[in-house]
Amino acid sequence: MNTKKIPVTVISGFLGAGKTTLVNRLLAHNAGDTIGVIVNEFGEVGIDGELIVADDNPMIEIRNGCVCCTVRTDLVAGVKTLLAREDIKLDRLIIETSGLADPAPVLQTFLADADLLTQVELEAVVTLVDAANFRHYLNNAIATEQIAFADLIVLNKVDLIAVWQLQVLETYLRLLNPVATIIRTNNASVASGELLGVQRFSLPNLLAIEPGMLEEEHDHEHDDSITSLSIESTLPIDAGRFSRWTTQLTAQFSLDILRMKGVLDFHGEARQFYFHSVYMLTEAKPGKRWPNDVLRVSRLVVIGRNLDIDTLQKGFLSCAHSISNQAFA
Repeated sequence: MNTKKIPVTVISGFLGAGKTTLVNRLLAHNAGDTIGVIVNEFGEVGIDGELIVADDNPMIEIRNGCVCCTVRTDLVAGVKTLLAREDIKLDRLIIETSGLADPAPVLQTFLADADLLTQVELEAVVTLVDAANFRHYLNNAIATEQIAFADLIVLNKVDLIAVWQLQVLETYLRLLNPVATIIRTNNASVASGELLGVQRFSLPNLLAIEPGMLEEEHDHEHDDSITSLSIESTLPIDAGRFSRWTTQLTAQFSLDILRMKGVLDFHGEARQFYFHSVYMLTEAKPGKRWPNDVLRVSRLVVIGRNLDIDTLQKGFLSCAHSISNQAFA
């Protein structure tokens, strides 16, 4: 009887750090392994499942909040569902947490659930850090906890800051976590061999940070000022109007709009376009072709503080190709 446990990699990091990009890279270069993926979304409407290219790898989305608060139900159920599937033999699991998830209860689940302990084992906690935007959440408790619990820190987008700034940032990361390995990269481009197949997780190190990890429920408080909004349009989007709208939006509300991401149907394009925005940085890249037998729906998710829902909805819908060009007000 094969009693080998399935290794689990938890991928954490604040909003927009590059977690989904990293997961896609790992899935694309996994040397033939079958990887089960559980992806978590902040808010009730998810979009990361559409941004992850899972192909033949099984994936489950958790959409009703952050993993830290659904860890006893949805996360455990999701893992057990993947493990119980008879049509696949998993080689490993990847858990992509929400950018607003506290990692402690996630780890607690894999250490305290008796059934999971016999089937899986934590291999590593990987935390992505957005080098270009980290200053914006320097004092955010969740962001710093994500770093403190990491076995491996992927310092992403290092090409967007000066060398001296990078050195200062790494010094700060070392204060938060003196034992984690740090890898510098751009576009979350890390070889799968550096992340997968290396046993980095250490229970003694974890207990040094959180002594009551195995005995008690982790006390987690949300930042209730952060909310999410999902907007949909069945009309093709004018790429120029959308670009002008998002540029003005991020310039005007850069401190309140923490993250935008979407799958867009641009007029005249056969491919889906994947849109990402973190503070002032925006990007739209072509993805897979739209299937011929489905209704094309553009979906945009906005995460931030003090969101003006009506203004955001009207602004996005005004980018439709069939509507005359109007300045965003």
